[in-house]
Amino acid sequence: MLGMRRDGGRWLGFVALALVLAGCGMSSASTAPELSPSPTVMPSPTLTATPAPTATPAATLTPFPTLTPVPTVSLGFLVGEVVTPTATVAPPATDATTQAPLGLPSHATLPGRVIPEPFGVNIHFTQPDPGEANLLAAAGFRFIRMDLFWHTIEREIPGRYDFSAYDTLVEVMAARNIRIVFILDYGNDLYGGGNAHHFDEGRAAFARFAAAAARHYRGKGIVWEIWNEPNLEHFWHGPPDPAYYNRVASEVIAAIRRVDPTALIIGPATAGFPWDYLQTLADLGLFNKLDAVSVHPYRFNEPESAWEDYARLRGILDRASPDRKIPIIAGEWGYSTVEGGPTEQEQAQYVARQALAHLAYDVDLSIWYDWRNDGEDPYNMEFNFGLVRRDLSPKAAYAAVKVLVETLRGYAFQRRIPLDGPTDFGLLFRNGERAALALWTNATPRTVSLPVPCNEVTVIEMSGKRSAVPVSEGQLTLRLDRAPRYVLLCDSETTLRLAVWRPLDSIHVLQSDGVGRVLVEVDNPFPSALQGELEVRANGKVVGQTWVQVRSGTSEKFSIPVELPGAQGQVVAASVEFITPDLLPLQSAAIWLHIPRDK
Repeated sequence: MLGMRRDGGRWLGFVALALVLAGCGMSSASTAPELSPSPTVMPSPTLTATPAPTATPAATLTPFPTLTPVPTVSLGFLVGEVVTPTATVAPPATDATTQAPLGLPSHATLPGRVIPEPFGVNIHFTQPDPGEANLLAAAGFRFIRMDLFWHTIEREIPGRYDFSAYDTLVEVMAARNIRIVFILDYGNDLYGGGNAHHFDEGRAAFARFAAAAARHYRGKGIVWEIWNEPNLEHFWHGPPDPAYYNRVASEVIAAIRRVDPTALIIGPATAGFPWDYLQTLADLGLFNKLDAVSVHPYRFNEPESAWEDYARLRGILDRASPDRKIPIIAGEWGYSTVEGGPTEQEQAQYVARQALAHLAYDVDLSIWYDWRNDGEDPYNMEFNFGLVRRDLSPKAAYAAVKVLVETLRGYAFQRRIPLDGPTDFGLLFRNGERAALALWTNATPRTVSLPVPCNEVTVIEMSGKRSAVPVSEGQLTLRLDRAPRYVLLCDSETTLRLAVWRPLDSIHVLQSDGVGRVLVEVDNPFPSALQGELEVRANGKVVGQTWVQVRSGTSEKFSIPVELPGAQGQVVAASVEFITPDLLPLQSAAIWLHIPRDK
């Protein structure tokens, strides 16, 4: 919905989305053609409204297992003698967070899940106001997303391109180590106006424009996104047509690849999750030509509700590309502090929780909408999405992003630890020899106790307030509420051992018969070999297990064979347990097993 704000376009788009969310639907002109239903996902205990064009059956959600970890600091799972492991070592390069897009060098990849590398924000300028670029960089964002308007670059003479306004933006952001997602979008009066791409001449000219842009900015780390919300008539300038979008996008991809084979190209940047539209693009093979798939998960529900949609999208992508894990990008999503909507404090909670939840939902780039309020009217929804006000004064949401980044800078996401239920979140991070937690709930605030092998921890509130909190008899008592709290654990070998392993993904797509695998990476920075058993649990039973042993100073990926029969069409909440001889606490990870229906 980014881009056409001056004529109220984004407001119209959001109203259209609101109608879908409210169950009113959109006009037939803006609804994708109906196809046979794809594998479906069941709503969680908190129902998630999504902008799908048609209602489809949903799979059954099973709750996360409730664990009772044993608090202990015994170190017996380190062994002095190395024996031959019996585990199945996983094949290399299956993790979307570290794997380069097929055929591309590493410098052209998306970032890993190390804070703040995968965090970005949408902007609406090429010339920042005084101090604006520094303010944006100080929040910790590493990406911006901005339209590259065709009609402003190829203006007077066909084939003559003027990128000077955008050159300034590229230079300003590069000086602050911020990468850019440029949206290749919209029409051009030289070729028929807004409908240019609907005709052969205009479509060919649009591909030449895209190639000229890629040539001009080659080596600048630009991510190229093809169009914005083509599933909405307002932005596509005609009835949405996934087959025709595939034709436009395929020609653009080919044109860019000819001038820059290393370019990173994404799409389709759909409004919401229009399942028939996305499935059509998958069936036509477009996703195998892209380096990542981008969506705009707008909703009125809280950020955590999007997990079902990401699980379903992951199922579509894995079936379309079984040999390459296609990354998912949330290219545009925010909450407006319009009068009667979320308060500024609630917006602050949402921006922090959205960024954190995306790490746990296998989203490789999370771009907030919007950077700056577009106006002063408190009753205009479009005017109030910003992290800062129109005069650049920070809102509470800006401070929440800055605290998150400053607290967890350099920490890599390891796994989500199951707490008492699906509405409680405990994310474990590692930075070298240090470990930290991010904790919150999107349900009723309450007090919890966690087994933590420390005498004292440091707790940082979303506001930035820091306090030292004692741990009594191995239990940390902490209040969980809707604002994330960050817990810096004590520096010790024991706490480091909690953070040396991770599932490579949180959402694992199995075959339709319930057979598949879960991939886990185990790192051993210790002087002795590390051993234990990895178990996958679902529906109250063990559905997969393997013994692992990792030599000192090495890191290995292990494949856990999984069998979960009788669950076709379901997304099952499960967990991975790392069972060591000493039963260290918090040695679990919340995951989902997606068993799609037969096509």
